[in-house]
Amino acid sequence: MKIRYLLLLVWLMALQATAQPLQRVAPEQVGMDSRQLVYADEAIEAAIADKTIPGAVLAIVRDGKMAYLKAYGNKRVYPNIEPMTVNTIFDMASCSKSMSTAICAHILAQRGKIRFLDPVSFYIPGFKDWTSPDGKEKKTIRIADLLTHTSGLPPYAPVKDLEQKYGSPNPDSLMTYIATCKRDFKPQTDFQYSCLNFITLQHIIEKVSGESLRDFARENLFNVLGMNHTDYLPCKRDKNGKWVNTADAYWAAFTPGDWHSLIAPTEKQPDGSVLCGQVHDPLARIMNGGISGNAGVFSCVEDIAVLCAALQNEGEWNGHRILSPLAVKAMRTVPRATATLGRTLGWDSFSAYASNKGDYFGPNTYGHTGYTGTSIVIDPDTNTSVILLINAVHPEDKHSTVRLRSLVANAIAASIYSVPQTYTEHYYQRFTQFMDEPAITSKDIVIVGNSLTENGGDWGKRLNKSNVRNRGIIGDEVMGIYDRLHLILPGHPAKLFLMEGINDVSHDLTADSIVSMIRLTVERIQKESPDTKLYLQSLLPINESFGRYKKLEGKTDMIPVINAKLETLAKERHITFINLFPLFTEKGTNVLRSELSIDGLHLNEEGYKIWVKALKKRV
Repeated sequence: MKIRYLLLLVWLMALQATAQPLQRVAPEQVGMDSRQLVYADEAIEAAIADKTIPGAVLAIVRDGKMAYLKAYGNKRVYPNIEPMTVNTIFDMASCSKSMSTAICAHILAQRGKIRFLDPVSFYIPGFKDWTSPDGKEKKTIRIADLLTHTSGLPPYAPVKDLEQKYGSPNPDSLMTYIATCKRDFKPQTDFQYSCLNFITLQHIIEKVSGESLRDFARENLFNVLGMNHTDYLPCKRDKNGKWVNTADAYWAAFTPGDWHSLIAPTEKQPDGSVLCGQVHDPLARIMNGGISGNAGVFSCVEDIAVLCAALQNEGEWNGHRILSPLAVKAMRTVPRATATLGRTLGWDSFSAYASNKGDYFGPNTYGHTGYTGTSIVIDPDTNTSVILLINAVHPEDKHSTVRLRSLVANAIAASIYSVPQTYTEHYYQRFTQFMDEPAITSKDIVIVGNSLTENGGDWGKRLNKSNVRNRGIIGDEVMGIYDRLHLILPGHPAKLFLMEGINDVSHDLTADSIVSMIRLTVERIQKESPDTKLYLQSLLPINESFGRYKKLEGKTDMIPVINAKLETLAKERHITFINLFPLFTEKGTNVLRSELSIDGLHLNEEGYKIWVKALKKRV
């Protein structure tokens, strides 16, 4: 038994190792303007401030790379507060229809097990087709009609009545109800969004495959792509009427502690408990025990990003294929038979429910939303996906995210344009690192600059202040710093120490040009974060005798000229000027003391001690 358990554990670890999250890049590396994306942040943060939502996670996938990944607010606000993180797992609600049930149906179709023109009654005996009121006309309900929500089935089922009559969970009795209930219209003549369509699809998938939807999706979709934090979570009421899970989540085997701790809770129940790991949708939870074709998938943004990348890449990711290219194309295309109704074979293109794609993404864009607040948008023309995950029904179900989804989609679509990659790979890696760090707050002290600042390492430790943030990047220029202030200023830091310009000196710019750009930077900081105490630091001297930096040859005496102009600028803008220059020069010269430098430009530890001593009196 122990050997068996060990083998299972080894298998799980090996499987987990195959899961590769998307490469993280700066938005500019895939043709997006990170400054424009600030508007998406603002829309989400405004909704949190208004208490419309507790928190959110946003991801943008472009060209198979993770261009944006950010968590906002809290994942739990009742009965205690827990911050949102990018690895939070969400109840995907109706997004389950597209990201699991529909894809599973297409997997069976491409394997020759089903066809979408097949009558539903072929798989579910007793399933009634549409008949006109006078009985003279009949129309077959087909699998395609389920996928496009054109079957005529009612939107939902009377959960309370069904539970009282049949008990719960009772998937078979629910299917019997669906098979025989009244049809609202003739198939393919109208669109009516219906959870019953996808519960019916679930039964077809399970009958043809011989497996539960949970197992089939795991083996043929989630495992294939390494979506290790995606699963259906079976549940039922315990003897006290409280909702509990009847099986562990897939990720329980490699999650320390309680596997529920990763999940964003949803709605508070009458007894004061909160659903957490038990699907919010009543039909899925009560009648189908958590495994349901219409809802029930729990997932995190990085798993969904991998799925989106696979769909953007014609059904394959990282050498693992879930669908053929033509299957993906068919799945995102509105069939000719229902061309005016807007639903594809499993997704939404332009029905009334498709507002989550906003106003700017193109006509081929498809996606889906979930009642809990989740949303997936995929634009094949720009190779861009937007994943917005919100548990808006926590702790109470009284807010809508419809407008917010559109606002976020518009800000993201507007950020797409051809951006030249003008900086080094290290610059973008550092930029991405800043995006992944906790947002700057009004309590923080920020040190901004180039390699001299970055190489200082942990400035908080140096200055004996835990709230100090190092925002230096090797090789950065004045306008590079200006362009990334949007990652700093929205937090309105308490203090900001700015040193910039030495790399611009090496580019043969004049002193006046460099100071003019620094002036723009200072003015922007004062305008966008007026309460921030700004300190303008002088440039440090250089030592040409090291012979390391050819582009700085002959520039030794230019640096004090720039510093004099910076001091004048500081007086004009009523900010503090910190003149570090004389602390580092050889007596009677403008030359950097050789014992303080490693190469004539960058400082050694003794040099940093001098710098830190000068700043300590200011922090």
